[in-house]
Amino acid sequence: MVYAREIEGQELTFGVSGKLIMNALVMYDHQTETLWSQFIGEGVNGPLTGSALEILPVQLTTWGEWTRQHPETLALDKGFRWSSGDPYGGYYRSGSTGVIGESNKDGRLTSKELVLGVVNERTQKAFPFRYLEETPVLNDSFDGQPVVATLDTSSVATGLFGRTVDGRVLTFEQMEDTLFMRDLETGTIWNKFSGQAEQGEFQGRRLERLPAFAAFWFSWSDFHPDTELYEG
Repeated sequence: MVYAREIEGQELTFGVSGKLIMNALVMYDHQTETLWSQFIGEGVNGPLTGSALEILPVQLTTWGEWTRQHPETLALDKGFRWSSGDPYGGYYRSGSTGVIGESNKDGRLTSKELVLGVVNERTQKAFPFRYLEETPVLNDSFDGQPVVATLDTSSVATGLFGRTVDGRVLTFEQMEDTLFMRDLETGTIWNKFSGQAEQGEFQGRRLERLPAFAAFWFSWSDFHPDTELYEG
């Protein structure tokens, strides 16, 4: 997750507390020493308890695809290089659900399945990757708003966009190039990575990106036990 760091006009600086809530990291801010849940972005202990950080849209993808889309990207270099391979690969492949285990065993999915989750002040919803792999452009709704969930199978980039433009609800379909989709109403071609129209009637327009992010099902359902689940 990525959050804005300003609360009530004050810019906060965060660090790692060393604590966990349901296997998720707990942050603290240097200014008030409030503890914050990394997963829900909410103050849980201290002067700012109950305050919520603004969730910013984030993209999970490969470095190669990101730099192809954004060649001027700056990257933080701390002078350390991992050897080839993901150091967390063993954890991803195992059945382990962290130090504490699951707090809310929800059998609708297996614990380590990935979901694309979205939340607002009223409700939550999760889109399983298993459905996005079958239907990489998935027309649905969230909290009454028509949305499209996307997956670029070549780079594992996901997105969740509103699909209403100028009052018109659009219906999208996958194109041969996995990075693009087309709306059936106007034939406009849209970039699934950025939500921008590349060709057609809406060229130059951009779909509203919703602040969705990828999570393991056990973690999502622990923090959002009443979540709606897209089930095909």
